[in-house]
Amino acid sequence: MVNSRNDDAVSPVVGVMLMVVVTIIIAATVSVFSTGFVSDTDAAPGTLVEYVGVLTGQSGSLGEIGLVFENKGGETLLLSDMNLHLKSTLSGGDEVSISYTDAPSSKYLDIPVPDEARLLSDFTYRMKKIGIVDKDGKATNDASYATTVANSKIKAGDRFVIHADRFIEDGKSKYGRVAYVSDRGMEGSPYTSGEFEVSSRTTYTLSDKNTGAVISSGTLVGSVL
Repeated sequence: MVNSRNDDAVSPVVGVMLMVVVTIIIAATVSVFSTGFVSDTDAAPGTLVEYVGVLTGQSGSLGEIGLVFENKGGETLLLSDMNLHLKSTLSGGDEVSISYTDAPSSKYLDIPVPDEARLLSDFTYRMKKIGIVDKDGKATNDASYATTVANSKIKAGDRFVIHADRFIEDGKSKYGRVAYVSDRGMEGSPYTSGEFEVSSRTTYTLSDKNTGAVISSGTLVGSVL
């Protein structure tokens, strides 16, 4: 009797080994994706930040005005890493993007007018922790301390304000409007500007300017502070 032999046949042992190798490769690939090693976008910090309300200042006067947020719990945030995006949902509404280093517009500083409050020239940066302290850790109203490292960190329970250039009263509506202007060296032709009703008709997004990760988002429904 002549024995036949098939050289192309794969032994059962080799077949099992190949299946094991393929299974391991698939499992490793799934693990890499699930743990975030393959990702184009960083996750947002593990922090809960909420919009609190608006500092309106006093009509016809200069003062501190802007939108107030609070770190409700989680990681410490740095003001210098934040970016604010506002968008009006009204037809033809404005849209702006404001960062920590966007200085308040010089066009409106120290020029009070009726029916609106404007920002004092004391503030050189757009964002400020509420309740700043001096070098001895004591509460102070001296804006020069606002940019220190200690006063730039927003821990759980801390509030911060993103200064607006103007708060405008509206006699036809119960809502006022905040106005933001970012000149970025181009007064008269600003990089970004707009007016926004302080209501559900304006959406906000706070994000990490380095990664684009969203820290908080919602509408401007809050209190008058």
